[in-house]
Amino acid sequence: MGKILLCMGKCAEEPFFMEKICVNLYSVEELCYCLLKNAYLVDQEIMDGRLEEWLTEECGLQDLAAELGEMAKDGCTVGSYAGAILEYVGYGAPETRQQAIETMEEGRDLSLYEKRKSRADYLAGHKRYTSALRSYGSLLEELPEAEKTLRARILHNQGVVYAQMFRFRSAAQCFREAFECGGGDEEYVSFLAANRMRMEETEYVDFAAEGGQKHELTLEVEKIMEDAAKEFEGTEESRMLFTLGVCREENYSVSYYDETERIVHVLKEHYREITAE
Repeated sequence: MGKILLCMGKCAEEPFFMEKICVNLYSVEELCYCLLKNAYLVDQEIMDGRLEEWLTEECGLQDLAAELGEMAKDGCTVGSYAGAILEYVGYGAPETRQQAIETMEEGRDLSLYEKRKSRADYLAGHKRYTSALRSYGSLLEELPEAEKTLRARILHNQGVVYAQMFRFRSAAQCFREAFECGGGDEEYVSFLAANRMRMEETEYVDFAAEGGQKHELTLEVEKIMEDAAKEFEGTEESRMLFTLGVCREENYSVSYYDETERIVHVLKEHYREITAE
């Protein structure tokens, strides 16, 4: 049997909105979960008093709220503030709590722009692609021109999101801009790969030939494509496509078209999910 977890306080009727990860919380346990899983996003904003008010009025945890209020007045760090919550609830293993606290302390040195990038990266990592693109876009608009290195990193990650959405033309543009902002071979390889995915083979060959001194990187792209094809060969999807091909060649039209329609429907639903708000 697993360990029984006793909930503290009560479930809130009005949630606490944690802006950094765009989520509503209804209990102190949910708060602790978010603190552990998103430690790199937690900053001084959590100490603005709203959380203490919510813990008091919605969760009935006056003692914890009072302790946090005193800590904030004394100028505690965000790590110790969040650590007090985790310790009070007893949520997570001690080493996990300590690691989260250390992550929060390290985040104190990040600039506002780096923290905003972390938030966009979080959204992208959880396949909230539309929200991630909006976050990357607004950040790029406000980022000072001097922040060329950070701009290149943001553009690269933005390109990755576009590629995940099969928007390879937009992905290629992002990778190209990232390269022009001071990025290295990784950005140029990504730029080539995105164009490789969107162009006909003859068009891509002509395009790649224009690269001149970057010709050696086109070979790296081809190696990546070959490795990906070999990896795909052993998958269930590959076997399924092979079976469909056999059905089509042997004129099992009903099986072929029914299964094709089913697969297309699944893919459409998946794409709607990853492009939703």
